[in-house]
Amino acid sequence: MPRPTVAEIDLAAVVHNLRALRAHITPRVEVMGMVKADAYGHGAVAVGRALTLEGVRRLAVAVVEEAVALHDAGVAGRLLVLGAPSERQAEEIAGYGFECVLSEMAFARALDRVARRMERRVPVHVKFDTGMGRIGFRMERAEEIVAEIARMPGLQLEGVMTHFAVADELGGEAYTRAQIRAFHALRKRILAARIRPPLWHCANSGATFLYPSAHMDCVRPGIALYGSYPSEEVPHFADLRPAMTLKTRIAQVRDLLPGATISYGRTCCLARRSRIAVLPIGYADGYSRANSNRSQVLVRERRAPVVGRVCMDMMMVDVTDIPDAAPNDEVVLYGRQGVAEIPIHEVARNIGTISYEIMTSVGFRVPRVYRGQEA
Repeated sequence: MPRPTVAEIDLAAVVHNLRALRAHITPRVEVMGMVKADAYGHGAVAVGRALTLEGVRRLAVAVVEEAVALHDAGVAGRLLVLGAPSERQAEEIAGYGFECVLSEMAFARALDRVARRMERRVPVHVKFDTGMGRIGFRMERAEEIVAEIARMPGLQLEGVMTHFAVADELGGEAYTRAQIRAFHALRKRILAARIRPPLWHCANSGATFLYPSAHMDCVRPGIALYGSYPSEEVPHFADLRPAMTLKTRIAQVRDLLPGATISYGRTCCLARRSRIAVLPIGYADGYSRANSNRSQVLVRERRAPVVGRVCMDMMMVDVTDIPDAAPNDEVVLYGRQGVAEIPIHEVARNIGTISYEIMTSVGFRVPRVYRGQEA
């Protein structure tokens, strides 16, 4: 029997969110699906299949190993490696036929040598740093850089890209618009040099909603595909549906007297006679210890507070005000239960982080259970 703790993934919600995003762009603009970090914890293979069935032609991952896993699972579509691979991984990229982001010339030359030796051409996307301050070529010698890469016989210039730093923040408008202007100016310079990369792209989820001038040839939504806005500051322009529900079941219910303490450190001391439910989920499953004495869960469509410290494999909630709560009852840690809901961004706010981290923290030992589409 599977363990009672599961992450339920609604693939129909992923498809709905893709369609909602497409409603904000013109039909000629391509959607590249971000499925890095195991599709933000949702399962890259299942999500990748759902997206490609909806006509998404490119999927993007962070590291080569993620691309290999999708390829070996038979997921259709072109796979783009976004990160900064080591030169030792050039052979894998060329051998599998992945697309690759280039952000420094030493790796570009190494990849070209490997591809020529294998008699292949690797599609590449050249990344420029317009203000993210992370990876990417500097823009001063952009024409020379792109021209040199375009001349490499083992490489095929497929795209030019950049990434935004604050497209999802109020107060970030001026900086984001400056990045967009810089990227458009870069495009004019490269086109003037008679170099014609087919794909120009820069828009993440926030920019897809807020900055139409950033759509260009392709957008790269990530968090929005999974039903969350990139931040609570982003206006809710679309009816996004959360795709993940983290749930478990009550293992035991214990009757405790006033003065009893709960869990490690005795951080919770009961002020009344209480019914405490023990749940078989903990921080090793991705429910952060920071939720201790701070967050709530759903039991029988009612909220129950987390009491005491969240343990590695277990946690406790107070169900005194839910008198019919019993062992084997379903418990939702975030997501919907009947008419009640605990949004993932609420849990993130409770512990001072973002929805991205909550999603990607769900541990490998938590089974993903899919509904809404063939997985």
